[in-house]
Amino acid sequence: VLPGTELTLAFAEGTLSGRAGCNRYHASWHGDGDRLTIGPPAATRMFCAGPEGVMEQEAQFLRALESVATVQLEGPRLELRTDDGALAVTLTRAE
Repeated sequence: VLPGTELTLAFAEGTLSGRAGCNRYHASWHGDGDRLTIGPPAATRMFCAGPEGVMEQEAQFLRALESVATVQLEGPRLELRTDDGALAVTLTRAE
């Protein structure tokens, strides 16, 4: 995560939302056991000039969310993985 940015994810019933570095986003989700399907995220459309690379970081994060197939929670760490088991996103629970 680039300095001066944050990537967040909050689950509510059927919807998730958060910050993707520059913009806020939301998407639908459905879970069954450790399986997780995330719908295409919709995000606000601000352009952030800095820090350098923030818009690419945001695009990569949102693409990674769409690729998620399984979820695993280990203590404060949430691991989201693709269908082939590759790590898509790791997030740490905020205190």
